[in-house]
Amino acid sequence: MRSQGFGPRPSTTPKMLNLCSNGVRGSTLMVRPRTLVRTHSASTASVASDLYLVNNPALSRGAASTPTTLTKVPVCRSSKNKNNPNSTIDFLKGIGLDDSQVEKIVDSYPRLLRCNVEKTLIPKIRVLEDFGICGSELIFVIASNPSLLLKVSSKKLLAKLDFLKSILGSFENVRNAKIIKKSDWLLSANLTKALQPNFELLKSYGISDERLLKFLANSPRYLSLNPKRVQEGLVRVEQELGIPRESGMFLYGFKVMIALSKRDLELRFEMFKRYGWSESDVRAMSKRMPESLLTSEAKLKTRVDFFINKRGYEIGFLAARPCLLMYSMEGRILPRYVVMQVLQERNLLRRNPSIYTVMYLSESRFLDAYVLPFKDELPELYEAYMGKKLPELTRQLHIIKESKLS
Repeated sequence: MRSQGFGPRPSTTPKMLNLCSNGVRGSTLMVRPRTLVRTHSASTASVASDLYLVNNPALSRGAASTPTTLTKVPVCRSSKNKNNPNSTIDFLKGIGLDDSQVEKIVDSYPRLLRCNVEKTLIPKIRVLEDFGICGSELIFVIASNPSLLLKVSSKKLLAKLDFLKSILGSFENVRNAKIIKKSDWLLSANLTKALQPNFELLKSYGISDERLLKFLANSPRYLSLNPKRVQEGLVRVEQELGIPRESGMFLYGFKVMIALSKRDLELRFEMFKRYGWSESDVRAMSKRMPESLLTSEAKLKTRVDFFINKRGYEIGFLAARPCLLMYSMEGRILPRYVVMQVLQERNLLRRNPSIYTVMYLSESRFLDAYVLPFKDELPELYEAYMGKKLPELTRQLHIIKESKLS
């Protein structure tokens, strides 16, 4: 059932918009006519345009210093469309957008001011409502992707949402997957030339529906690529990375192949080799975690220096545990390493875990195991770690080592 709350807006009386009448609880908003726009006529032989001056301070950037915002908008000169700027602004605010959101949308897409609200805007909102996207979700979608109101017709929007429903099984799953909130890709993707062929192509590689749905939810833009490019990327995963399509890492490898050309991949291998990695080391790493191939040289250099040159581990240790290349030195590796060193110096560890185990733990589990139990005994360490104050953590370690020597 479609929303019945939209209709012609009277020019002098308040209008009630009842959003989401499809069983999902919506909100009723009062939209009152306001004189927000002044028109200054100007014309040339070939182009007619108006300068719209939005006088509402709430819709003006930097209202404290200037009370108005000027936006040049090409406008149809007929009297029928003359009041469209006011209608559009009323419509956007009626959806629930606040003044700052309306200002940002109008500033980015001034063409909206000359849209026919009844024919252009309302049908698209109804399509979204019919999928249960309303209230705060509707506001988020429109505020995040206002081009949705301009760049795709309601019919194409409906067709794409129906396609998602056919994949995900229900309207509810479409909303729960939050794909619609990443709706930029909906605007650029061609349903018959990209979305459907790419989805079928991935299925032809034996990728399960469960994995495909997870991939679609997390990385929908990849389905909007040219199918030829998608096909080439899939072939390269097996040929150049040696990752079989049955592997759970196959789709991660596909994303890397889309990011790196064949020459780029060769340069990545050469970069690792400059730091002592063998061909087999790099391939072993890329099979376990393909994204590690995207590691920058600066990041690789600091990890090799820390784990291999200073801590004495071998390159094979990193190749077998590539996630260590992905963790932040300042935010994770060094703070955790210093904490463990302090606990070891104070003989507070019941057993000595591997450095990989320490780094791999989630933040909450690391806190529960190695920080919170010693909060009262080592308050300075606790405060330094919680604030990620590496210099203070290092100072605490030096104090403990010096006290043992004295």
